[in-house]
Order: sequence, then structure tokens, then C-alpha cells
Amino acid sequence: MWFIISLVYMNFGNVQPEILVYKKLYENKASCQKVYQEQPQKFMDEIFTLRPEAKSMSFSCVDKQLLNELKLSNKVKKL
Repeated sequence: MWFIISLVYMNFGNVQPEILVYKKLYENKASCQKVYQEQPQKFMDEIFTLRPEAKSMSFSCVDKQLLNELKLSNKVKKL
């Protein structure tokens, strides 16, 4: 299982990003990446709607293990 995450930076500089997780699951990394690579503006618009103060953002796909590690370190928020 793969998940799309967004790393959202509210400030420039050496600040930890806010990590948002999209709820949809993907079977593999390639199919996961294809979604935000083909329609990046859709994802950017959604983030700016939720976090209009965002200064920068990036999208990535992570597997279940990495997502669980991020959750355990309390770095993840949900969309």
C-alpha cells in the first residue's frame, strides 16, 4: 500500500514541515506518483485551500511502513 503525502512549509528557513496524508490507497509507487504528477495543480489548490499561509509544498508517495513511522513521531496530520 502506498499513500500520497504533502509536506507543507508555513515558513521559510529551518522549520519542520506539516505533513498531510491523503486517504486514498495505491497499489504501487508508480501508480501513486502518477496521480499528483499528472494533476499537480489540483493538489496544490487543495493545500492552499486548507493552508492558505503555506509558503512551499511538495508531494511524495510513501509506503505503509514509512507512514507508520511518521505517525509514531507525531508528524502526520490527515486531509
